Amino acid sequence: MTQSLRLLAAMLVVFAGSLALAQDGKPQTSAGQEQKSKPRPSVKTATTPAKLAKFFPYQIHERKLANGLPVIIIPTPEFKDMVTYSTPVFAGSRNETQKGKTGLAHLFEHVMFLHQYGGVKNGYEEHVREMGAHNNAFTSYDITFYHPTTFTSNLIGPVMRGEKQVPGLVELESARFKNLSVDRKTFEVEAGAVLGEYRRIFSDPTEKMVEMLSPLAFPTHPYGHTVIGYYDDVVNMPNAWDAAWEFYRGYYQPNNVALVIVGDVDPAKLMPEIEKRYSDWKPVPVPKIAPEKEPSKEVSVHVPWDAEVSPHVMVGYHTPAMVPGTKDGAVTQILSELLVSRSAPLFQKLRYQKQTVTNIGFALPVESSDPGLLLLDTELLLEKFKTDGTAYPNDVKADLISGIEELKTFSKTPKAATTLEVVKSKVRNDFLHALDSTGSIAEAFATTYRYTRDVNTIDKMMAAIDSLTPTDIDNYAKKNFTDQRRVIATMWYGETKSETAEVK
Repeated sequence: MTQSLRLLAAMLVVFAGSLALAQDGKPQTSAGQEQKSKPRPSVKTATTPAKLAKFFPYQIHERKLANGLPVIIIPTPEFKDMVTYSTPVFAGSRNETQKGKTGLAHLFEHVMFLHQYGGVKNGYEEHVREMGAHNNAFTSYDITFYHPTTFTSNLIGPVMRGEKQVPGLVELESARFKNLSVDRKTFEVEAGAVLGEYRRIFSDPTEKMVEMLSPLAFPTHPYGHTVIGYYDDVVNMPNAWDAAWEFYRGYYQPNNVALVIVGDVDPAKLMPEIEKRYSDWKPVPVPKIAPEKEPSKEVSVHVPWDAEVSPHVMVGYHTPAMVPGTKDGAVTQILSELLVSRSAPLFQKLRYQKQTVTNIGFALPVESSDPGLLLLDTELLLEKFKTDGTAYPNDVKADLISGIEELKTFSKTPKAATTLEVVKSKVRNDFLHALDSTGSIAEAFATTYRYTRDVNTIDKMMAAIDSLTPTDIDNYAKKNFTDQRRVIATMWYGETKSETAEVK
């Protein structure tokens, strides 16, 4: 299972990473040119006609059940006999709106594995182990993603294990999502274990800085707390039985999840089993989340640390909600390449020319369902801080601000158009390069599909990126990288009168 702010580690933008999911994969490209995949023969099924995407190199079979559940099947016969049967739930810590009840989305990621299938304690996990499936999940601000991977023969039961019959994965997954069964004692033990995870996560200075900055940046929106929740709420989590089940009943519903099945499967054979297992799942209205009001001033916080560690400086800006297919969405998706890739001017200046930081990267996922944050984190040199004092982090802060805001005149930089074309090519190639397993394909699709619930979202996303001009970068930066939209966090060992945990 996954952890707080590292929960998006395999998604499209992570810390210093780019939109890339850099691994070996499907179809190969060379010399910066996209290699077009050959059309695959359509599969005749009871689903809607298969769509061959212009960019996404696989056919997509889609059907929405009467209860609102989208069923998306992506055949990949080259991964012989393997399948990832994923269930994205379109709810994360963003959907935790009750005061004193944060961390429930992450808690349910744990609890879902404890389903008492057939009334037997740990019955679900036992059957999954018997079929030899790799079973995992992660929680983020906006999505909880379950993604067991197994052999195709394990999808539809009964599955024979020696002389024993085991339910198929479709039956097991539908049972825990429709009718999760966990006794209170098991719930309390699992909820109590989250406190250890919290302590481990926030022993990292970067994570603690984000935790303290978030409520200042989002005073009314749930982005104001991290995925694992506030400390007091985590401590009290074993007592959150009623609130937890209210969260489950509000968001684990057919009209707020999807099935994304990728692998060596025949949609025509699989769809009847899915309809049989999921059609009786009743939809309910999903609560709406109000966006944060527009920021009116810069906010900042200093985090004193009780151990001698390298100082950190974070600078960020409020950014618009991710809408793939729009100019703003496209710029947001390439910001990592423009700011913190090894060839980016800001990275070059801080890391090599001035040598004032040992690391620079994103401290938060940039792509968010509601208006979020671009937040750059830099790690400084401890010995230099000892000799130069607070003038040193102040210098780094000024460089971060100027480096980000230089994008307001990106079009005026030498070879701006050429630079942008290189970035576009890298984003395209890295995305395709990542599609190297049924699991990575399912995750790339689901975490992009979640924004608009449109199976062509990846195509629209890439088309918008392809359409970008240097002037679009200027316009985005001028609109979003302003003084009143800026957030700052600093951290170092000890404190002076001017270095207390002051909130401006």
